[in-house]
Amino acid sequence: MIKLDTTPVIASMDLVNIIEDKVPVELKISNISTDTISYYLPKIVPGTYQNNDYGKYIEQFKAFDKEGNELKVEKLDNNRWKIGNSKSLNKITYLVNDTFDIEETHEVFSATGTNIAQNENFILNLYAFVGYFGNMKEKKYNLFIKHPIDLEASTSLTEYLPKEPLAGAIYDTDVFIFKRYADLADSPIMYSVPDRVTFTINDIEVLLSVYSPNKVHRAAQLMPQMERMIRAQKNFLGYIDTTKKYSVLLYLSSAKSNDAKGFGALEHNTSTVVVLPESIPLKLLNESLTDIVSHEFFHIVTPLNIHSEEIHHFDYNNAKMSKHLWLYEGTVEYFSLLFQINQALITKEEFFERILEKINNSKNFDDTLSFTEMSENILQEHYNENYANVYEKGALISMCIDIIMREKSSGAYGILDLVKGLSGRFGSETPFKDEELLGIIEEISFTEVTDFLNAHVVNNIPIDYGFYLKKVGLIYNTVEVPSGYFIYEQEPFIKGSEATKKVVFTEGVERSNFLRKAGIRKNDILLGINEKKYTIKNIYDLFSDSNKWNVGDDILFIIERNNQILRFNSKVITPTVEKIMLEENPNATSQQIDNLKSWVND
Repeated sequence: MIKLDTTPVIASMDLVNIIEDKVPVELKISNISTDTISYYLPKIVPGTYQNNDYGKYIEQFKAFDKEGNELKVEKLDNNRWKIGNSKSLNKITYLVNDTFDIEETHEVFSATGTNIAQNENFILNLYAFVGYFGNMKEKKYNLFIKHPIDLEASTSLTEYLPKEPLAGAIYDTDVFIFKRYADLADSPIMYSVPDRVTFTINDIEVLLSVYSPNKVHRAAQLMPQMERMIRAQKNFLGYIDTTKKYSVLLYLSSAKSNDAKGFGALEHNTSTVVVLPESIPLKLLNESLTDIVSHEFFHIVTPLNIHSEEIHHFDYNNAKMSKHLWLYEGTVEYFSLLFQINQALITKEEFFERILEKINNSKNFDDTLSFTEMSENILQEHYNENYANVYEKGALISMCIDIIMREKSSGAYGILDLVKGLSGRFGSETPFKDEELLGIIEEISFTEVTDFLNAHVVNNIPIDYGFYLKKVGLIYNTVEVPSGYFIYEQEPFIKGSEATKKVVFTEGVERSNFLRKAGIRKNDILLGINEKKYTIKNIYDLFSDSNKWNVGDDILFIIERNNQILRFNSKVITPTVEKIMLEENPNATSQQIDNLKSWVND
């Protein structure tokens, strides 16, 4: 008879007795049957697509037997410690440094990192504090967190046996229980003086917890838009229901040299950690949260309910990546846009403009790169530098699938129905095999969908977006819109060269009617205008000087092109740029019009 080891790993974190800005951690373990054992901190975690080596932030790693004798420890690499005589191992101890205050020294994205601000705030992405012993990721974990009495935990976790602290106590201890290491790694906690709100939407309890060091923003201010947004998301998703609790942990950074500067979020199955600048105005903060949190919330569908074996059995130190990032990130990004038009949070014109923006942004990446090849090899440099395209072309892939399904079903089905079908077929505990996904998609949708995926996702044929947008009655149209003389929106038509200290025209000049008619070309060097000389030192004078110009004024550009000095006489005209717009085709067929109505819920 084989006796099963049911004893948990007992992990303890001390947020009270901080040692030089580091958190003491202790893990107790028993019943080890091997002479040596390795302990790991993750090299990479799900939802991230680069190696972060969380073991780099561990110091003073020690191992002890029951009598307190120190055991031999050998550090094998950034994330692995080998412990000798492990049959007598009783506990290990170490200190954990945070990442927020040393961000200039590493590439760990803020939302995937950690914060240790004693008596103020702790961002605990637990995988950075607690690791696992070799071949023991399936063991149960009991986690004890000692914390200052006035700092409370914000998390989707349920505390085990909560109790009121004794009167006059200066600290309390929270206890959390996890079935396996993956559950611990997927459960962030933020400790801070409470500023939070909860609300319920269709049986999901939503927690919004905010840390704003200077009290610039409060949870109560952000709640109305957050509630409106998540309610719209749930209405959009319909019966898909994968979690009963969802937490948004919002850390607002001072953006000082010792604080977080990587703004964005990391999804977890039942929560998200969001990092944004505290200085952001309330309106812009609400808009940012709508875009960011809506994306992260949709991850409750994929990869929570739809994921491959590579994700289900994730290897934190020798990760094998799935081929289907287009599904995990692209579809979620598309949903975060589609639900806003579906639920009338934005206008059709705004929706079309965002689609066009993604088309334009996707041109900044390698359009001939196979998406499945990139996904499978995302940790390699060439592929990783194209990763951000999953939020541009990845979303457009889902858009095309959506349009194909609506055309084939006369508007009855779209990509949301495909995702619902996959969710029903698999679920959180049943992964799919990477190589079988496309066949399953064909079974529950249309042959044309898998033909599209094979051509443009598996293979490397660029997508003709106009071909698919025509199916929903949309066409490209070029219009003239107002601009500045040397800038349109946030895109300047000039830049300063640090090497030469000269002012150089960028490719934006090709869009500017004023500069184009004056004869200016890309890469021309501006020497002067109307006898005033310009260099990198006074480049910003161009904007203030041009504000004094009047339409019809004579103007003289002095430029250098191919080592020749040229002088262009011109007239000041009202500056505009050519802008490509997506518009409804006035000659669209009735079927195209119906497809469009189905697509945008018009």
